[in-house]
Amino acid sequence: MYQMIPVQRLDQFLDQGFSGTIIDLRNREEYGRFHLKGAVNRELEELLNWPGQIDRGFPVLFYCTRGSESLRAAVSFSRMGYQAFDVANGIQYYRGHNLEKQDFQAF
Repeated sequence: MYQMIPVQRLDQFLDQGFSGTIIDLRNREEYGRFHLKGAVNRELEELLNWPGQIDRGFPVLFYCTRGSESLRAAVSFSRMGYQAFDVANGIQYYRGHNLEKQDFQAF
């Protein structure tokens, strides 16, 4: 089974000591602009083809821009026996303190 985490409660969820894998399913460019602290960037199809990349012994939190890919990932991985979480409605409206932003420098 998977659990949906509302984006408004994401900071609370992470701050309570989430000790699993955080996976950003967005494209590389979006990930480069900002992502959750500690998140790794992977494509959904790659993960579905090679799920062994993720340690089954730890929970996994998926997120994408609008929530559709992360929901698909959470459902799929929960069916494979993972403890899976989905950031409901995606990361597009997240404004919390668990972000890493790329530093832009003037040219």
